[in-house]
Amino acid sequence: MDSALDRTWAAFAELATGFYSSAVPAEPVVAEGWFCALSRTASAELNVCGLSPAATAASAHQLLDTLGVDQPGIVFTSAHLGTEVRGILATAGFTFADTAEPLMQCLHPPKVTSSGFVITRAQRAVDLETALRLTSSAHTVDVALLDATIGEAARSGAADVWLAHDGNEPVSTVWLCRSRSTIGVMEMMTPVQHQGRGAGRALLTVALAETWSATTADAVLIATPAGRRLYESVGFIAIDESVTCYRGLEDSVLTAIGQ
Repeated sequence: MDSALDRTWAAFAELATGFYSSAVPAEPVVAEGWFCALSRTASAELNVCGLSPAATAASAHQLLDTLGVDQPGIVFTSAHLGTEVRGILATAGFTFADTAEPLMQCLHPPKVTSSGFVITRAQRAVDLETALRLTSSAHTVDVALLDATIGEAARSGAADVWLAHDGNEPVSTVWLCRSRSTIGVMEMMTPVQHQGRGAGRALLTVALAETWSATTADAVLIATPAGRRLYESVGFIAIDESVTCYRGLEDSVLTAIGQ
């Protein structure tokens, strides 16, 4: 297996566990071939797991043991896995998404897109509250759950949050994490009424360009079907295609992410 691909999966695993498990720091698990980043909430989108190209049947069973029988969650699974490994998730009540969600990598800071939007890094409590509301609106996740989980990641310094405003109106937000030399784009949210206006592109390019440093090697993310074209347009390329498995994910969320 491509060692560069394995390293990218490992970087994403480290980023995800630092982000989604911030409120329960005893929970994150990163092991050979798999990871669990758990908030232990009732929201599947806040319990994020993965099976990398190195995963085996034993890896899948270990992941399920860590997740538990009834915990809702999402499991990103590499396209390189055999069907027998992924099938273990099906027997545990997971459904497979219809469209692949790529693991994407960008090796250079993107060119900043000129726009009329005002792009700022969230530094005040009110800015974080605004980002949480935008994320809740775009992703149909209860704002209180987001505040208790990824909100804690921002307050602790594990995540940086950026906002785009159109005049005085907030229209888009992105949540970034760092792990060693990698930037992780953990959440990118533009409510549907503001989509198609270029705010997300402007926000992402500015946030990444200003976060990128001399020690940054790359940026990574797993894209939803709805967001893939945006990421490709700013320089991300797919290096793997996740067959995403989910348990307890509401239909409204599936619609929002383009599944």
